[in-house]
Amino acid sequence: MAQNKKKNFWYVIVMSNNGPVFVTKINYQDKTAQWNKTEKPLELGKYEAQDLCLGLSLNFHMAFAVCVPYEIESQPYRYDAGQFEWTWNDKEKEKEKEKEEK
Repeated sequence: MAQNKKKNFWYVIVMSNNGPVFVTKINYQDKTAQWNKTEKPLELGKYEAQDLCLGLSLNFHMAFAVCVPYEIESQPYRYDAGQFEWTWNDKEKEKEKEKEEK
């Protein structure tokens, strides 16, 4: 007998100031979503994930609906080992300074 396994798992990932984080909670009463880098990602249905992604995007949060063939157990980075920080490459800064001087 064939087992009835899920083929796709849907999640929403938000690009925050501290790096990409999956949504971990939804509060339907006050229409809010939370993303916590220490909690397990919240699995959603396809249309729920797409609707949430649209709502977050319309409220100025860069968000993406993500579909994967396996269950995700953790956040995309090992936030428990450190903190994500965006820094510019020194070479890019030097190129910009050279352009400005010309």
